[in-house]
Amino acid sequence: MRLLTRPRNVPVEKFDAKTGCWTDVGARATVDRNELTVTTYNVWNDSLHAEDRYLAIAELLSQRAPDIVVFQEITPTALDVLLDQSWIRKDYLRAAVVGGDAGNYGMLVLSRLPVSRATYTRLPTRQSRGFLQTELAVNGTRTVVCCLHLDSGKSSRWLRWWQLRRIFRAHESVEDAVLLGDFNMRDDENHWIAAPYCDVWPALRPDEDGFTENTSINLMRYDMKDKHRHVRFDRVLLKGRSWAASEIELLGKEPISADLPRVFPSDHFGVECRLIRRSP
Repeated sequence: MRLLTRPRNVPVEKFDAKTGCWTDVGARATVDRNELTVTTYNVWNDSLHAEDRYLAIAELLSQRAPDIVVFQEITPTALDVLLDQSWIRKDYLRAAVVGGDAGNYGMLVLSRLPVSRATYTRLPTRQSRGFLQTELAVNGTRTVVCCLHLDSGKSSRWLRWWQLRRIFRAHESVEDAVLLGDFNMRDDENHWIAAPYCDVWPALRPDEDGFTENTSINLMRYDMKDKHRHVRFDRVLLKGRSWAASEIELLGKEPISADLPRVFPSDHFGVECRLIRRSP
């Protein structure tokens, strides 16, 4: 198991059409927004139809144009496919951790809003996990958006609790935060999430399960394991007084094409959440 490490700075980059390269950008002025859309997607680092699946995810997101989107299980191939998209190059900043400490569990944050800083912190882990934190300059204040990925498997239950406590401690002094990603948590772990954090799906849609791994729909997921699984691994947590969650939904619930009816964009569904600015 890897022990705790300090956060390390991650470059925040913008695509330069003149040079054809992603280049570092300095801190930008704050922008005003009355609403934000944040999305999380675990893209699945398996090679099965990988490029076709990544392209399907990119196409899906291009139609929705979220303000911030965070990805887990980003491989070099996935990074290349996503960053080759013209709509991403035109409108988004990027912060990425791929390979190295992250292995095949890399992370990518794309933001249409100014990002003043990005850091990556390794977690105590058996599976190369960590969290990628970005600080946004919105409405004259700091909003932190944190992409996280906790260890998987029932045997890692208490390790997930340790990881989650580590992440919560890292955000104790943050007034406004959005934590989203692949928590790998089962229902009997839900009580670990409490005030000041709000788990948005059950808060807005308490009568719906919101399973992000669902073999009743995702036949690719069923074909992988030959058994059924229905779990809400992917979540959005909200903390603070600046933003209120108004909508949340699942993405990627259809096959990538009629020719591949058992191939879905990922073994997970994505989660999109709309946030509304609270009145001062």
